[in-house]
Amino acid sequence: MRTDFGLTFWATWSDVSWQVAEVDSRGRIIRLGSHPMAIAVLAGIVSVCFVAFLIGAWQFFTGNEIRRKKENDAISSRIEKVGQELDDEVLMLLGLLKKHIDFSSLHSEALAKVNKTLPSLTTAGQIRAVVQRLINENSRIRSEVGVLNARLQQSQSQIEKLRLSLSESQNLGMLDAVTHLKNRHWLEANLPREVKAASELNESLCLIMADVDHFKKINDTFGHTVGDEILRRFGELLSKNIKGRDTAVRYGGEEFVVVLPQTQIEGADNLGEQIRSELQRKKWMHHKTGKQIGMVTASFGIAQLKSGDSPESFIERADAKLYEAKAAGRNCVKSDSD
Repeated sequence: MRTDFGLTFWATWSDVSWQVAEVDSRGRIIRLGSHPMAIAVLAGIVSVCFVAFLIGAWQFFTGNEIRRKKENDAISSRIEKVGQELDDEVLMLLGLLKKHIDFSSLHSEALAKVNKTLPSLTTAGQIRAVVQRLINENSRIRSEVGVLNARLQQSQSQIEKLRLSLSESQNLGMLDAVTHLKNRHWLEANLPREVKAASELNESLCLIMADVDHFKKINDTFGHTVGDEILRRFGELLSKNIKGRDTAVRYGGEEFVVVLPQTQIEGADNLGEQIRSELQRKKWMHHKTGKQIGMVTASFGIAQLKSGDSPESFIERADAKLYEAKAAGRNCVKSDSD
């Protein structure tokens, strides 16, 4: 009985109906397996492959974001560490200054006491004793003050080094890792000051928002390395065309902002059109394969500061103009002057 059951079970598993697909002698598929288990196996394999693809795609697209977040976290930790060291050194310096003041007070008290007793001294021995005490006290004070001065100079030097380190760390935190332009943190910290200054001084202030057209397609076709290189080149183009207090910022992804203090809308329009046309004329080629990438273009939205504008509403108006440029077919400039 056991033998018959074993043979029957094996025959069932070896039956062709359990195969995922039946092929002929030339390797062509004749039909898919009709047994439910074969279909289940096929569905399972497809599901596993699909899930693996999704996981791989997610890791690929989020890898850069995770890396940038780690870089930002590292810079933040560095700023916090240097700031704490600077606070500690300042507290140490304040302690030294207090000690210096205490020594000076003690010395003054000793001199006052001697001055009070001098009229009552009658013998040469008493006078010599007082003078000797003053000499000893002066020597002690000079020695302690010398140590304090050396420590103060050391502390001052350390504070200067920490200040420079903090400034460097803060600058790193305000720079975009790919383009080396100012980043969104810089814009959030500095645009309110520019808006306030322009409003108080009744000066013009313009904002350009630019977006590289079809950037996702460039990334999908040529890879993120080529995409990053295009962002770098576009950042260089922005920097080359601005001057003075103008500042180019990578706002995020393929979006850029140019802050233009003391600039009228006409001047901002001319600058946007100059950058747009220069970008369009460039010939792009893959530096490794020599393959032509094709024309790269950008869309531009420009706003001029109005009375009552906040930094947020100012950016929103420039962004609305950028949306108009995209809706108009991209590779164009739309501004408040339209």
